[in-house]
Amino acid sequence: MADVNQADLYGLWQQLDTLKLATPNIGTVTDIICCPGLDFCSLANASSISVVKEINEALDDVDYQHDIGELTINMSGCMNGCAHQSVGHIGILGVDKKGTEWYQITLGGSSANEAAIGERLGPAVAKNEITKAITTILDVYVKQRLEEESFLDMVKRVGITPFKEQVYADY
Repeated sequence: MADVNQADLYGLWQQLDTLKLATPNIGTVTDIICCPGLDFCSLANASSISVVKEINEALDDVDYQHDIGELTINMSGCMNGCAHQSVGHIGILGVDKKGTEWYQITLGGSSANEAAIGERLGPAVAKNEITKAITTILDVYVKQRLEEESFLDMVKRVGITPFKEQVYADY
């Protein structure tokens, strides 16, 4: 929106805020890259938008978001990977299991200069468990990271085992 007059910015921001389009989350964990998923794409195996909305609602604390630091979540509703889930710090891939929506999680992906494909955490997680799985992953990170350690650096240091143990503890 390069052609908005400075005098109109506050009013525009207020209008966007009423539509929940003025969230200051760029570069935070809730700045999720997401494909349209099953709601709008005939190729998708699973929903994406509703899952991302649920994750964002669970993480709706600006202080917590900034405490986590830069962390990307990418979510695709099928193997086409339109949202590049394989290079998200946390990747979520929708899969179909006998007509139900499940989600495979990967950790440690990156699209930065030292690009990496995320490592699969374990078996796919049911739709009603995916938000809990993501918040559990973040809790493990917050509790076990070193001071000023990024999510990617922690995954490189400890591997996926601590995350896997907590996410699948109840299975």
